[in-house]
Amino acid sequence: MKIEKIILVVFTLMAFLMCLACEDSGSKTKNVSDSDTDTEVVGIPVIYETDMTLDVDDVGALAVLHGLQTEDEVTILGVCYNEVHTLAPAVIDAINTYYNRGTIPIGIYSKSLNNPDPSDYYTNNRDYDVDNMTHDLSDNMVTDAVDVYKQILTTQTDNSVVIISVGFLNNLHDLLLDPEGYALVENKVKLLAVMGGLHNDGFNFVRHDLVDQTQYVIENWPVTLVTTHVGGDMITGETLTSSTPSNNPVRRSYELEWGVGPNKGRSSWDQVTAMYAVFGTKYYFEDWDGGGSLVNGYSWSFKAGHRGYAAPRNDRQIEQEIERLMTLVP
Repeated sequence: MKIEKIILVVFTLMAFLMCLACEDSGSKTKNVSDSDTDTEVVGIPVIYETDMTLDVDDVGALAVLHGLQTEDEVTILGVCYNEVHTLAPAVIDAINTYYNRGTIPIGIYSKSLNNPDPSDYYTNNRDYDVDNMTHDLSDNMVTDAVDVYKQILTTQTDNSVVIISVGFLNNLHDLLLDPEGYALVENKVKLLAVMGGLHNDGFNFVRHDLVDQTQYVIENWPVTLVTTHVGGDMITGETLTSSTPSNNPVRRSYELEWGVGPNKGRSSWDQVTAMYAVFGTKYYFEDWDGGGSLVNGYSWSFKAGHRGYAAPRNDRQIEQEIERLMTLVP
């Protein structure tokens, strides 16, 4: 009788311990909808907003951010895409996967755009295009950008997130129109760094007839917004072929871009913006006096901590650092 009781107690205890183990294991399992929104943040938490299609400096800036994450300077919380090509998420995911971060959430613009942009480093139905490089979109969350922003920002510390916008402002415009999204920006975001011309920009602020959306964001963004437009004469990507492996989608993108190979490089507007967003006055000067203007006649005034402009203190120093970060091998 005593032996039977002992056996019963032992089996009961074993079942209890197995349940605990199952519960613990389950608590560590992420759903697709959770993706990386609860990732432990090291360094500055950043969200990258990009039109990665027509030009290749968007690719270079994402490579810079991955290099900075490898060095514990940032954590990439998400990548949001403000163009509309259906293959772009595959390209973004291929880059993230190369850096062993293939579960980073990807947000997309769910509406239409006037005269969408083409690309030379994907969409040409060639086996060697970047969208055909190793990736698996089923590993992460790809959904409307506003939803991605809200899911990410909800989990972040107040006044901590840096958003780096190197494309168009349509996703951010829609985020501000969403009451929950606006409140999250106001509470969670520290800085919006925007690549765009300070006066009468002819591309990022107006392309696809988005000048009104640009104006709305500049007028209504509730926290600090700083623009940059330096980088045209700063050529980077020149050493990608010689210093990184052939399975590097960043290298592949530069090799396919407009027939300009990495030995010639490409201008670095987007990388300059990403570097400012992370390092601020360490490498850049900030201008809080003056203002900017759009081609539709709208103008805005700078104000310390609210609207401003930034440029590198030493172009050559930033150029060299961009090249180093772009060629870091994961």
